[in-house]
Amino acid sequence: MKKYQNPIIKCQRDNHTGDPHVTRYKDYYYHCYYINDGVYLARAKKLWELEDAERVKVHSIPDDMGYTEWYAPELHHIDGAWYIYASPLVDGDDFHTMCVLERKDEDPFGKFESLGKMKGLEDEWSIDGTVLEHEGERWFIWTKCTEMFMAKMTSPTSVEKPFISVMKPEFEFETKDNLVNEGPAIITHNGKLHLVFSANDSKRDEYCLGVMTYNGGGISDMKNWTKHPYAFFEKTEDIFGPGHCSFTTVTENGREVDYVVYHANLESGSGWTGRSVWIKPIDWDENDMPVFGKPER
Repeated sequence: MKKYQNPIIKCQRDNHTGDPHVTRYKDYYYHCYYINDGVYLARAKKLWELEDAERVKVHSIPDDMGYTEWYAPELHHIDGAWYIYASPLVDGDDFHTMCVLERKDEDPFGKFESLGKMKGLEDEWSIDGTVLEHEGERWFIWTKCTEMFMAKMTSPTSVEKPFISVMKPEFEFETKDNLVNEGPAIITHNGKLHLVFSANDSKRDEYCLGVMTYNGGGISDMKNWTKHPYAFFEKTEDIFGPGHCSFTTVTENGREVDYVVYHANLESGSGWTGRSVWIKPIDWDENDMPVFGKPER
């Protein structure tokens, strides 16, 4: 029996319900988000109880450097420390670049230290950063304008060149309303790795999820990836703009079930001001491809 009702976090006036990133660690689910006065973590023991969960401000906005609008913060546990990657407005109008917050503690639920801009990306317009770990190496993936890039991480706070073009919009499903590939999220199943991404304008009903699959070989060689030419998750007659997701698991009947956490809108045309947080279990086909189904209440 279904234990929750979507959306699990209803649209908020302060709009902390877009671009949801949820991390499961030990006994808690951590939802990382920002509102006008800071970057926050909320935590709950059940995924669907995050709306009314306890929360802590981990970083104040604006900070000592005057940075605001910390787009799409993500919480990652690396080498025993916690890092939040986000893209604040740093220099002038609409210049967002990747910045890093750090907490050297086993427990992420507390204040983080600002380490400033991510080394190697200081002069790059960059949003929606995430981390890919593969065969002992870490890669950082982000979006610059409409195109997605990746680079090898030399530490949790720095990347090195070359910057490798991962993808740009090319298929019909991702060119319906503006040319955008953004919001990378990694999920694996039985050793098969997928990069899930969002396509089209995030303010539009046509915002959706696509998938790019790694086929083996050098992971930074895009010839070893397949970008599938259709949307895996898109709007229905009464749910609009499903996208910018993260992945977690829920223990059900003694087994771990993969869940997608995403934002979507109940009102057509409501754009950024109508986004709520939704969840859904995902299935897998015989080829270890994700099966999202349709957004549902």
